[in-house]
Amino acid sequence: MNVVITCRDDFETFFREFFTRLNLKPDRRTYFQQSVDRLWLTAKEFGLFSSHFEDLLEVGPGFAFLPFLWKESIAKRVTIFEGESFELLDFETVYRDNGIEAKYGDLFRIFGERDSETNRLPFESDRFDGVICWETMEHFNFNPIPFLQELLRITRAGGLVNLTVPNQAKLDARLRLLLGKTVRTPVDHYFLQLDDRNRMKYAPHWREYTLGELCELVQRVGFRIVKAKHLNVFMNRESVSLPRAVGRRAVTLATRLVPSFSALCVVQIQKG
Repeated sequence: MNVVITCRDDFETFFREFFTRLNLKPDRRTYFQQSVDRLWLTAKEFGLFSSHFEDLLEVGPGFAFLPFLWKESIAKRVTIFEGESFELLDFETVYRDNGIEAKYGDLFRIFGERDSETNRLPFESDRFDGVICWETMEHFNFNPIPFLQELLRITRAGGLVNLTVPNQAKLDARLRLLLGKTVRTPVDHYFLQLDDRNRMKYAPHWREYTLGELCELVQRVGFRIVKAKHLNVFMNRESVSLPRAVGRRAVTLATRLVPSFSALCVVQIQKG
């Protein structure tokens, strides 16, 4: 660990150098570039840049590229668990070349049926003192309880798990419901999800949560809540029109008054 992150500029500088070093194609950078504000603010909210972990697991990092930063800044050993779609598997060598253990599996298959023999992540019990699972659980088309039970099993006593999910009660969702519009994943995404030639295999949001629901889930599984709050974030765009800029300002003000209007539910939990 030789990278110290003290501000947003440090965060972006690391990834600019990382992208240059790996000579990543522009399309591989898209998700990160669209999500940089959200990723920075989430990491800051969890206090990760002042943390230290012996064994850190990130579930579903996708193309956020955060495990590479964790390895250089906050964790002695980093492991990722990722899906089996072709574009994610193609990145396995990059993880291994950078000292990150990469495990792949299809969570739909692992947890899709109720079976205590197969509902298991490929890690030994009490292994990790830190787990990150950001904006992943909303993609589950299965009961999330066995997955959370597995996180409990593989986390050491005293270990921290950092979870985020989109807030089902965010302001734009409430407004859409008031207008009689759906807040669920577009039907078209269900058809795209069946075609492995695109990047939609894991993309649809099958189930979003309110903060209260997420807290109830993790507590009933056996975790202790350290932090639970809402976090307001926006996607990064190359340009923001005046109406969108005004709308973002209005949402920012609204979330200060009513935090539950925010985009994300942020929960840090601990194994007792």
